[in-house]
Amino acid sequence: MIPNVTDMTSQQLCDWLTSIVNGDIFTSRERLIALLAKNAPHDELEEEFREFFNGYYVLALDVEAYEDSVLRDISGNHAFSHLKHRVSIVETRRKSSPLGREARRMGLSVHGDPVPQIKVTELSADEFRRLIHTLGNWQIFVSREHFVKLMETEKSIGIAERLRAKFYEFFVCYLELELFLENYDYDPDEGLELRPEFIESLKREDEYIKAGGKMFTLEEVAKRLGI
Repeated sequence: MIPNVTDMTSQQLCDWLTSIVNGDIFTSRERLIALLAKNAPHDELEEEFREFFNGYYVLALDVEAYEDSVLRDISGNHAFSHLKHRVSIVETRRKSSPLGREARRMGLSVHGDPVPQIKVTELSADEFRRLIHTLGNWQIFVSREHFVKLMETEKSIGIAERLRAKFYEFFVCYLELELFLENYDYDPDEGLELRPEFIESLKREDEYIKAGGKMFTLEEVAKRLGI
């Protein structure tokens, strides 16, 4: 069972947050900004954007497990009223389900959830650069820098509460980023060459289905797993 953020000791919190702020999305973001600055070719931007998106996927897995406990604490603490307002805006505008958001990050969709209207691979070169510029300047990266600075300079016993507060702000920035990306259809594996063993696996699945085997939808799998 994953502990709530509020149940973590100072050391547990520091260790976990260190892994968060050192995630691949942040190093990839720096490379994207550098590529934009030197007006790099489109294919270089596409390659690095794939790394950025994969880093975003990992970040989502790391932080969303704590969403319920974080939102409960934000909702029940007057000190976080400014964050509560931002969360309310996200929840009002968000159209997809948790399962739908997970599927979208993998380039899939869930029945009943809205289909993203903007296909990243069909953006013009200028539109793609504007998207990267927007993502690269998202508030989550500023919030991350505040995190790092606090962790590097503050060593007091009471740092845990300050780190939690910084993480809550970081998490709300993540929710806002997730809301923005809800409109974008992107599969980081699209266009990549399939490994021979994966192709062979697909052939076996095709033969299994033709022989009368049953396949399960993403919703059915989630229901069986209780998620």
